[in-house]
Amino acid sequence: MSEQDNKDTNAIEVQQNRPANECIRVNKVYDWIVLATERVEEIPIPVEDLEIIQGALDLGHTLTVTGTINLPDDIITEIVSVIRKVLIIDGKPIEIGCAQILKTVTLNISVFDDTNGVAPIVEFLSTFQILERAGVCFPEPFTTDNIVLNVTSADAVALSPVPINDNFLFEVGICQELQVETEVKLEVLAKFCEPRDNTINCNLDTISCTRPTYPHQCPTIFPGR
Repeated sequence: MSEQDNKDTNAIEVQQNRPANECIRVNKVYDWIVLATERVEEIPIPVEDLEIIQGALDLGHTLTVTGTINLPDDIITEIVSVIRKVLIIDGKPIEIGCAQILKTVTLNISVFDDTNGVAPIVEFLSTFQILERAGVCFPEPFTTDNIVLNVTSADAVALSPVPINDNFLFEVGICQELQVETEVKLEVLAKFCEPRDNTINCNLDTISCTRPTYPHQCPTIFPGR
């Protein structure tokens, strides 16, 4: 490597390690809420499964009913629409959006005969929908594409081990995070990150790796100050 090449490399390393005004592209979060959904669902039992369950009950057997919701496949979320409103908050008019959130949930039901074996005597699926609303910061020109909904947990508990009017009753709980965000460009005082050395040695032999470098910037042109 020539002397000029060494100087250029050193100049780049000094530049990337010195804090400077940088323009970065990130997602800005305009609102972020946690939604907790709790409700009791009436789950119809298929006729053929109901006959098996009733037969075990007629014999005096004890049953256990379980329900599972496997994430992420068993819950499909959709922002159906957003209704805009203006509310007065702390004496100031604030434009908000009432998001209509539709969740389609698949519940996996298993019925166990505790008196006679450990395998389920009945297994079936049931699908139901939940529609709820959430008020969020929603300035123009945001659309439903600016809303990100993530289901973080879901569970279902049977309220009775026996059918009630040919149905099982389940208490369903779903937790989700809702974020309103959009892409923005920010000017920040920053410097490039560097990886740490691999101080935890899991190899018998060691090799020497080149440290990453970044292309030379033009700070006098952009951001320009």
